[in-house]
Amino acid sequence: MEKKYITEEKIYRFVCTNPGICTYIISKKMKMSGGKVRNALSRLNQKGLIKFKFERHSPRIKKLTYPVSMFDLMPMVLKKEILKFKMK
Repeated sequence: MEKKYITEEKIYRFVCTNPGICTYIISKKMKMSGGKVRNALSRLNQKGLIKFKFERHSPRIKKLTYPVSMFDLMPMVLKKEILKFKMK
């Protein structure tokens, strides 16, 4: 497996277990450079596996990272079948 995919997987697992964490904290906790973390998060966001929320409590803006829910990752056909099953 390519190195960037291993990094993505590690960061994705970390975000899933620690939702709502910013890039700076991820890089410090995982002992990786900020650029490596930002690139991996960008690729995960493009793949639709994570989403960002922006929070502003001071002049600085925090970019918080959250995993996308499992239900949102499912194909629409499967979602409809699950919803039909729930209605019965």
